[in-house]
Amino acid sequence: MKAFVTGASGFVGSYLVKVLIDEGHEVLCLKRPSSNLSKLDDYVSKVRWVDNTDNWKESLVAFQPDIIYHLAWDGVTAKERSVWQKQIGNIIFQQELLDATLAAGSKKYVGIGSQAEYGNFKNKIDESYPVCPMSAYAAAKVAALDIVRAFCEINQIEWYWFRLFPLFGPHESDQWLIPSLIKNIFTQESMDFTPGEQKLPYLYVGECAKAIKAAITVDGHSGVYNICSDNPLALKELVARIRDKVRPDFKLNFGAFPYRYGQSMYMEGDTTALRRNIYNIVTSDFEQRLSETIDYYIRKYSNNPSE
Repeated sequence: MKAFVTGASGFVGSYLVKVLIDEGHEVLCLKRPSSNLSKLDDYVSKVRWVDNTDNWKESLVAFQPDIIYHLAWDGVTAKERSVWQKQIGNIIFQQELLDATLAAGSKKYVGIGSQAEYGNFKNKIDESYPVCPMSAYAAAKVAALDIVRAFCEINQIEWYWFRLFPLFGPHESDQWLIPSLIKNIFTQESMDFTPGEQKLPYLYVGECAKAIKAAITVDGHSGVYNICSDNPLALKELVARIRDKVRPDFKLNFGAFPYRYGQSMYMEGDTTALRRNIYNIVTSDFEQRLSETIDYYIRKYSNNPSE
């Protein structure tokens, strides 16, 4: 089948593209002229590319993809999540993509949401839990979902909205927890944290990509789906475990920062709907995948700490 992908150079997008190619699908990806495609390794030459400065909508329509995977989102860093103008810009671009989806006659559309849409919660929650966005980023995601749902249902396009919970794996940007920690271990003597009591359900990014990819082969199950691990771990315990493997004498300053506004102290999404309708996600390989991920960043930052 044919798939059109935005955000292919990103963390999750690169894994999705690899899974699609490995299964024999034809893939056209949208990118910026300045996009760093290194996360895709030798898959770069196995997909077709179109720059966002070209007539990308015409290329999409001519390609006639069976499915659109929209993973690009501007402003995902902690600082940028509060920039309303940047977040609203994502909604404008999404509408351009939806219009092109309709013009191309594509039958399926996949959007990527976030657990941040739910706001604060204290229990394991399913997709019926009311949304309560507490940032510009989360509010824009909620608005984007409403637009996707209405547009696709009006135009008889199957739609899937995957709400992602914390992920980990090789090739993640060093602004995020695990690579940031290991990079600091090789360049600093200590690192500051919040008290670290929040429990987060880290899922290996490759499993997340498989779940997102599965939308290409399922039919008749439009809706919102959580993608999440089922084994939350206290951030303090996770960080200490990584530190102990990399450099046991590295100092962890828990409590140096306060919790941010809207910080969820317990985070777990029920994946019953995902398993029933889309993909039977695997979460039992956490220890193995975490060890592989730590080893990847040790190799990366021990050789080039400034990368």
